Amino acid sequence: MRFLELATESRAPHELTYDDVFMVPARSDVSSRFDVDLTTSDGSGATIPLVVANMTAVAGRRMAETVARRGGITVLPQDIPVPVVHEVVAWVKSRQPVIETPLTLSPFHTVGDALALLAKRAHGAVIVVDGTRPVGVVSESDCSGVDRFAQLHQVMSANPLTLTAPIDPQQAFEQLVASRRRLAPVIDPAGNLLGIMTRTGALRSTIYRPALDAAGRLRVAAAI
Repeated sequence: MRFLELATESRAPHELTYDDVFMVPARSDVSSRFDVDLTTSDGSGATIPLVVANMTAVAGRRMAETVARRGGITVLPQDIPVPVVHEVVAWVKSRQPVIETPLTLSPFHTVGDALALLAKRAHGAVIVVDGTRPVGVVSESDCSGVDRFAQLHQVMSANPLTLTAPIDPQQAFEQLVASRRRLAPVIDPAGNLLGIMTRTGALRSTIYRPALDAAGRLRVAAAI
């Protein structure tokens, strides 16, 4: 970056904020933002320069999982007991690098149980499972205007579209679009639930590379 009004100096004589300057558009040799390598060189293993600070109200297991899946890294706070840190790290590293973690309930849980869970994940869906197999999907719209004590098998969308792992994110997106579905449970070849894939998640997975360790697990950091 250079300052147009500074002929000889390479930097301003005092500190500046964004409100103090106007960024002048200029031609670049970069033809697309996807041609820019954002991988960090600091040894963190992040594929984008995004770090979630070690704040107790922010840097939890769900944040660590989600950010690592998009290429960043989360730093767990230093005031968390070591056994809890160990548990959170193990949990994050057990998550799927591409497939999102599902919220699950049985067919006999209530609408109230589902509403209490829906806000905990951005995909906004509960997978209804019989053992380890998905048998339905419940979203907030399914619970609208329904008695909170109604059981989920009464309101769920039964026999949902499923995606079988391993699946390429682009193929998952195309299947969801073709079937006019916003999301679908992801299963293994035996039919057991592995996670959930949304159109948005599949699209993002074609753009971002997850931050993975040498064993192919999601990365997470801890403050000391």
